[in-house]
Amino acid sequence: MLTELLRLIEQNQGQLDLGRLSRELGAHPTAVAGMIDTLIRKGRLREIIPVCGSCDACGVKNSCGLPSNSARKFQVAPRNTLPL
Repeated sequence: MLTELLRLIEQNQGQLDLGRLSRELGAHPTAVAGMIDTLIRKGRLREIIPVCGSCDACGVKNSCGLPSNSARKFQVAPRNTLPL
C-alpha cells in the first residue's frame, strides 16, 4: 500500500488531500497519515513547506503552486534515496 500511496502522490503532483488519498486507497485517514509520516521518515516523501507569507493576503494565491496552510503537500523523493 505504501507503493500505491507514492504512486498516487506522484501522479497528482502532491495535490491530493488526506481525505482523497484515503478514499483512493480505501483506508482510514489516520492510517494514511501514518503511512505518509513513515514515508517521510524513510526519505521517500518530502513535505513541501511554503516559504512565503499568508495566502490570504497574496495577490497570486489563485495561481500559486505552493501549498496553503490548510493542506499538507508532498513530493516523491528521487528513487536513488532510501528503499522502502
